[in-house]
Amino acid sequence: MKGLAGLSLRKLEALRARMRIRQFSRHSIFYKEGESDEAVYLMLSGIARLICLNRKGQRNLLEVLGPGDVIEIPSLLPDIHHKLTCETFTDCQIGLISPTALVEGIVGIPFREFDEALNLTVGRWWALLERHSNFLSQTVREKIMLALLDLGRKFGQRDDHAMIIDLGLSGQDIADLVESSRPKVSECLKSLVAEGVVTREHRRFIIDSVKIQASLRS
Repeated sequence: MKGLAGLSLRKLEALRARMRIRQFSRHSIFYKEGESDEAVYLMLSGIARLICLNRKGQRNLLEVLGPGDVIEIPSLLPDIHHKLTCETFTDCQIGLISPTALVEGIVGIPFREFDEALNLTVGRWWALLERHSNFLSQTVREKIMLALLDLGRKFGQRDDHAMIIDLGLSGQDIADLVESSRPKVSECLKSLVAEGVVTREHRRFIIDSVKIQASLRS
């Protein structure tokens, strides 16, 4: 798991010993503000998506989640109202660990000191991100590029300057992932293929991450 690659074997064992593991079927919610366990969530298997609601109640895709991704801000900064929802796209296995057990057992410092430092540093920037998300409005094209970029980072295999995503995803799967219609997604994918940003080989996607990032910045 790329997200946990920096942890020593000792810390990985300590993390495993303190986690409780839950199974979630595809298209189910495993985290929602105010309705879920006060825990740090660790993706162990499967694909999920991180959704944020803007001020109009519209859903925006923030990130595609994969094995090794940790969803921790809600439990470590409980006073921040984040309007986040985590939903499974495939069957997923999720590890849950209490913030205290994570910080004191894995990081190795008292939770109170960690909490104070986090609020002084990350807390302010998270509040800014939450305010910014209220004005966020993504096009279908942008959602597709974000989804493919995240899938490439988490599941892709690098080949020269390209990233190969070989998950057997159909056009309908991509449409479901970004919550759009199949015809609209097909239109956007054709445009991205014509621009050389994406190559499709049956159910395999080959993406140019540099071009995607440049397009998202423009």
